[in-house]
Amino acid sequence: MNIFTKVSVTLTLSLSMVAHGQQFDDAATFPVGGFDVTPTIDLGLRYDDNVTRANVDEISSWSRIVSPQITMESALGASQVTLAYRLRDEVFFSSSEDNYTDHFFLAQANMEFSARNRLIATLNFEDGHEARGSNFSIGFGEALTEPDQYKQSEFDLLYSYGAFNADGRLDINLDMTELDYDIDTPAYRARDRELVSLAGTFYYRVGAATDAVFDVRYTTIDYQFSFDDASSLDSNEISYLIGLEWEATAQTSGYAKVGYQEKNFDSSFREDFAGFDWELGVLWEPVDYSSLELTTLAGTNETNGEGDFIRTDAYSAEWRHRWLERLRSSVRVSYGTDRYEGRLIDDSNIRSDDNIRLRATVYYQFRRWLNLEVGYIYDERDSNRNDIDFGRNQFLINALITL
Repeated sequence: MNIFTKVSVTLTLSLSMVAHGQQFDDAATFPVGGFDVTPTIDLGLRYDDNVTRANVDEISSWSRIVSPQITMESALGASQVTLAYRLRDEVFFSSSEDNYTDHFFLAQANMEFSARNRLIATLNFEDGHEARGSNFSIGFGEALTEPDQYKQSEFDLLYSYGAFNADGRLDINLDMTELDYDIDTPAYRARDRELVSLAGTFYYRVGAATDAVFDVRYTTIDYQFSFDDASSLDSNEISYLIGLEWEATAQTSGYAKVGYQEKNFDSSFREDFAGFDWELGVLWEPVDYSSLELTTLAGTNETNGEGDFIRTDAYSAEWRHRWLERLRSSVRVSYGTDRYEGRLIDDSNIRSDDNIRLRATVYYQFRRWLNLEVGYIYDERDSNRNDIDFGRNQFLINALITL
């Protein structure tokens, strides 16, 4: 399983189009040409005590965030069409080199031809950035004069055959993603890549609310430029998972899958990988106003400058609670390890990073059209490369406004 392409594009987009988890249950809409239009805007202030995730000479700054969004939905019989656009603009008061403006576009058609045949087609485009000190600039973010900008386009097609109450169902998923960094130098072009993934998932009912799941995914990863064709990062991945998915059984729902993954490089100079794979997620709702969600997974990511690829194990726990009708909170803790497998730098040990994140947020719906959010985020990386260790605190306050 490649984590870069694992998550359903539908889920990814629904999360990216909502600011910081805030949302409205009763946002006002207005009709335009057969569509129901929902505009929102997120206004925020953020304090960051380590903007570039540095080990020394940290930069601290306040920033302001403006993020308008418009969503258009239209129902055509049993089908639905969604169009959406979001802009996110952040200006740092004490570090203008980190200013950015991101754009997100979504077009999705959710079609139901019959009780047994369904199709979801999604187009997603992001004109985004990677903050200084993240991903390819880990450890030297201050050397950049602006964030690392890129464009990513994705087409996802999910076909489902079989009624939801049938003993067997089949999902077939085609996903094509292209990532293109803006700077056109060899060092940056060597990161541009295309991913094509074809997956099949078979569900077999084994209980009133439980399905056995058999999942196969094949992915090709093609880099657009290589300094040496003989040592290209081009590769193929295949994963096999088997497990269970269940819904609302004894106040829990979730999934548990285990399996096997292979990553095979085109270049004979790079070592192939084969290993254990898993995905686990459990949502426990003992009462209707409180829930606990636990997730973990293991998989591979593409390298961000060291090694041939990154082997990742990730764990998270999130507690969500509604204290009053308008007051709720969320606390999420995540821990992960990134092991940079493959070629070593100057005969050093294989790089290994431990990453920790804590996010605590309180939401208050001040009015039907106004949600307020106050939050705190702590990030930490502990690596065997001591010069890239960092700690980071963020404090934020946001207002999400709709009609």
